[in-house]
Amino acid sequence: MTMSFLSGMMNDKMKYIISTKAPIISYLNPVNLITDSFYSLYYYSTYKQFFINITLLCGFSVIFSTITYLVLRRQKYASL
Repeated sequence: MTMSFLSGMMNDKMKYIISTKAPIISYLNPVNLITDSFYSLYYYSTYKQFFINITLLCGFSVIFSTITYLVLRRQKYASL
């Protein structure tokens, strides 16, 4: 719910405040990336911003999947 609030899903001015005061949160927030992807598909004629957002989401998925795999692998061997 916090990520949804920061991406402007509950208050339309919050997204603008976050993008001006702390723009790094906009790129780290998956809810914001998804909503920006939908907005870019609707409003823009190019797909540049859409593919940037989707690439960031895929990158986060790969990073977190790798971390999860490494952590679970260590726990599995530790229990032997």
